[in-house]
Amino acid sequence: MAGLIARLKQYPPDALCMGTFWLEDDFLSLDGSLSEEEIAEAMRICEHSHDAGIGFNWDTLQLAIDHVKGR
Repeated sequence: MAGLIARLKQYPPDALCMGTFWLEDDFLSLDGSLSEEEIAEAMRICEHSHDAGIGFNWDTLQLAIDHVKGR
């Protein structure tokens, strides 16, 4: 989160901006048993396998969770 905040501070408050971000709670809403370490690993998987044509969505988050959980 700190990196995102630092980057946004480089721009004026009225700068045009578009984006989506996902938080720990989003991963937990798909699997409430995830540990902080598992969420971090799922986020790394999402980032590493990101396809700009698809983006991040609930399915990509679930696939990363399934990979972390060995499903």
